[in-house]
Amino acid sequence: MARTLARGIAAACRARGVRRAFGVPGGASSLDVIDAFAAEGIDFVLTHGETPATLMAAVTAELGGAPGVVVTGVGPGAASAVNGAAYAALERAPVLLVTDALAEPAPGHHALHQRFDQRALFAPLVKAYARPEAGSGLGEIESLLDTAAAHPAGPVQLDLTTAAATAPAEPASGKREAAKKRTEEFDLVTLAEARGLLAASSRPLVLAGMEARGRAASAALRQLARTLGCPVMTTYKAKGAIADSDPLAVGSFTGAASDARCLERADLLIFFGLDPVELLPGPWRFEGPILALAAHGGYEDPALPAVKLTGALDRSAAALADGALPAGWPELEIAALRTRLRAGYAMVGAGGRTAEDVVTAVRREAPAGARLTVDSGAHMFSAMGLWQADEPDDVLKSNGLSTMGFALPAAIASALEAPARPVIAMTGDGGLHMCLAELATAARHRCRIAVVVFNDSRLALIDIKQQRQQRESRGVRFGAMDHAAVARGLGCRGWRVEAGEPLTPALAEAFAHAGPALIDVTVDADAYTSQYEALRG
Repeated sequence: MARTLARGIAAACRARGVRRAFGVPGGASSLDVIDAFAAEGIDFVLTHGETPATLMAAVTAELGGAPGVVVTGVGPGAASAVNGAAYAALERAPVLLVTDALAEPAPGHHALHQRFDQRALFAPLVKAYARPEAGSGLGEIESLLDTAAAHPAGPVQLDLTTAAATAPAEPASGKREAAKKRTEEFDLVTLAEARGLLAASSRPLVLAGMEARGRAASAALRQLARTLGCPVMTTYKAKGAIADSDPLAVGSFTGAASDARCLERADLLIFFGLDPVELLPGPWRFEGPILALAAHGGYEDPALPAVKLTGALDRSAAALADGALPAGWPELEIAALRTRLRAGYAMVGAGGRTAEDVVTAVRREAPAGARLTVDSGAHMFSAMGLWQADEPDDVLKSNGLSTMGFALPAAIASALEAPARPVIAMTGDGGLHMCLAELATAARHRCRIAVVVFNDSRLALIDIKQQRQQRESRGVRFGAMDHAAVARGLGCRGWRVEAGEPLTPALAEAFAHAGPALIDVTVDADAYTSQYEALRG
């Protein structure tokens, strides 16, 4: 007898390595799916919101390689997952979004309650959509999962009625083979052009992006940099692809004005797995030639390359480096670039503890091997600029979408995926408010997470922009809150550190705790302005 479609979905997910799903179930097909997951040994992690659930699923996919899975109810449940689906789309994360679907109303029946076009809602974000009928086969499910993983990876949506979920489903035709990845290869003529471009350069500079996060790509990046003896800048997503402690690592590349001071010293840029979604909008700030190495085709580069090698980054890098001579970068000049770029993170003009002070203290006290997750907001400049990453994914941040409310869900996903590895989540108070209830999720699962809250009682980054436009302060400040007290109420340990109070004791206790902890640190927002001007002005 054929198994139900719900059970077939669970088995297909399990076959691809899925170990847990996330979400807030509704009362229809999602209950059938959760039961099917349990029968296949897949845990269901109940969250307190659909956006955090989808972020957790996406980060799980990024870290573990298997598709992320999220389950929502119909109508408002599905609608609440939109921001998480946007993250998966712009950050290239394979996610299966299973939304409850309503059956078509019988003739003459009024059925508008919670009903809207869920397919149309997600259409701009998902790569594929399916709404199987009762008795449908599993081939459509296999195809959805394959599509999610195919380049560029992203979310797919499965609208599922109870009738379809509980009906017997025919297995996919034939034995499924792992989806074959299309391998693109450059030709010898293009390789010769690339080598010629490199040979004509004396000061190449590498810009590494999110495609450099894989183990082989990261190793190839490091070897290419050593062979050429040239500086490397990484996007936020690629942080750690070359160790921040490497003498050739200059710092972060975002496309901001501060980057131009590094680019102007180069006579050739080498894109290494750079995805244009990672860069800030604005004019391209380099007028010289560009040599692009891309794992896949189809991207519209942020600037037109003179030559582009498309294919596995490790093979492209090895072919390019074969016979290449060291560049003409003096070590002291590369060090000066790094010093100059990092000087922009300094915070001046404050009368109290700054974000720079907090990040420095956390780095000093952090347990060995801790992974960092970072929320969007003014504090992110200090966190991303001052934290040291040795390997890819040592630091997780939303970059393509740059959404707030990311750091805590990402930390939970990391703690569940790698329970032995401690996680530190750095978030502003505004970002935390968007997912505050997920502290209870962390408490239920005993996640080893330390949440550091930069408490300045405002949306500091928007406040800066408001001030720069010489507007009156409106709509960006929300007053003092005690997040430590809330954390304790949700089952976590909590410490509140006011201005003038020592931070180290609270950090030491939080990092020694085996479960979730939160340190609410009052910071002076006045110093953000000078830092913003230095980095983005």
